[in-house]
Amino acid sequence: MKKVTNTDIAEYTDKSLNTINGWSGKFPKLWELVKTGAFCKKNGINIDMIKNCIQLKKLARDNDE
Repeated sequence: MKKVTNTDIAEYTDKSLNTINGWSGKFPKLWELVKTGAFCKKNGINIDMIKNCIQLKKLARDNDE
């Protein structure tokens, strides 16, 4: 998996690097959400893939019970 940087986030959101750096301190929840989205984008992970992972995890948990 490729790591995501604030530079990547800035490029994906069309914001300046200074803005993204500011978000990490002023709006940490927003920054974390945007960082997660940028990570997915950089690694080619889409919503359907995330849903499939959640379903597999649920199936595995149900089988353990």
